[in-house]
Amino acid sequence: MPAWILFGLGAALMLGAANIPQKLAIGGISTYSLSPFAYGILSGVVIILINLAMLLYYKDNFQFFAKKEWSFALLAAVLFALGSVCIALGYRKGANASTFVALFNTNTLVATVLGLVLLKEFTSLTTIGIIKIIIGAILVVAGGVMVTI
Repeated sequence: MPAWILFGLGAALMLGAANIPQKLAIGGISTYSLSPFAYGILSGVVIILINLAMLLYYKDNFQFFAKKEWSFALLAAVLFALGSVCIALGYRKGANASTFVALFNTNTLVATVLGLVLLKEFTSLTTIGIIKIIIGAILVVAGGVMVTI
């Protein structure tokens, strides 16, 4: 099994599990819920600390002056942060984790379409592979819509 599959499963497990303490922290379940923005700052600090530790561990892979890549990284960070704010505000407005997660995980369709179109990833796939990716993305979106209706 390729290592990237294990990392993908690990990310799914950790990101999925993270929604429960996030909901408990900022979801308005008590009068003392954490501000979504304080949660965002805390998350940012933890992300920085974890990535600094990873940088020290993988020190030979760090390239500081890759300018084009830094602009892509900055764009990804901004989009990720704005998406995280949307999630935090959704929880603050009373979203249930069990339905809200299914809704915002329709990002699968967005990433799939953008990967196929902008990154031209379809060129390395067979027709069957592309069809399987599209069907899988549609099923994820359908599941997200079904649980929110």
